[in-house]
Amino acid sequence: MTQVETSPPHLPELPLDSTPSASPGPATATGTPPTFFTRTKRYRDAGVVVPASILVLIVLACFFGPTVFSLPDATTGDLSEGLLPIGSPGHPLGTNALGNDMLAQLLVGGRVTLTVAFGAIAIGMIVGSLIGMLAAFYQRVLGPVLMRCLDVIFAFPDIVLAIAIASYLGPSMFNAIIAIGFFSIAGFGRITRAQTLRVVHMDYVVAARTSGVPMLQILTTHVWPNVAGRVFAYGLVAIAGAMMAEAALSFLGLGVPAPTPSWGSIIGQNQSYMTVAPQLIVMPAIMLFATIASVNLLSDALQEKRAS
Repeated sequence: MTQVETSPPHLPELPLDSTPSASPGPATATGTPPTFFTRTKRYRDAGVVVPASILVLIVLACFFGPTVFSLPDATTGDLSEGLLPIGSPGHPLGTNALGNDMLAQLLVGGRVTLTVAFGAIAIGMIVGSLIGMLAAFYQRVLGPVLMRCLDVIFAFPDIVLAIAIASYLGPSMFNAIIAIGFFSIAGFGRITRAQTLRVVHMDYVVAARTSGVPMLQILTTHVWPNVAGRVFAYGLVAIAGAMMAEAALSFLGLGVPAPTPSWGSIIGQNQSYMTVAPQLIVMPAIMLFATIASVNLLSDALQEKRAS
């Protein structure tokens, strides 16, 4: 028999300098691991940067502006310098009827308004998130009781409930924070419970519960990191509502007592000068509008980026 010779299969030739490519990983095009700036690249557009920059500028101006620019005391003025127009020497935004510098009043008043809003939302977020997580974990007895309590809070209009609590406690910054923070608990409780119900039946949570891990550790290490994003997004929107509530309380004389200014109290105290010096009302209204609009626009932009 004749033996048939078979040629080896043809293999494609590789370049001499070719080396096996590494498996794709989280490295960037330059081979370096991703940094904070590369991970947050999608958030660096006008929809996020513009409102965030305006908000940061307002916060920095309110908390540090009076000291940096050596402004006069916002609560003391000279009656002989009352109702000075915008652009007066030493008072770039003029003065009110008592001779108080309006630039100092706006910045100090903004500090008070922001402090009350942030403090109230912090209380609502901490208490409401804890109630929401507990209600999602204990769905038989404790959960329904907690949710019915939140439903009672929801039954009252927010501003009416805040006015009632502030009227009972009396006007002060701390009481305003308590009044506004109390009605914000229900919103945080509901959204945290809804997010926790998505996590409570996950394998790692079930394994932690069956292993005897303490409930507090489960909530802080397994549940909260997975629901915090949605809660903070809601908190950003709630800050705008808290600022409006504080302005309403101060306008009615139930917020921070005089002579400490806030944006709402500045509007309320100068409403009788609307025809003589409308800038006394327009300027704090513009500051309040700019801050609330920046918060809302930033919240909408961040939620769109998270969804995309």
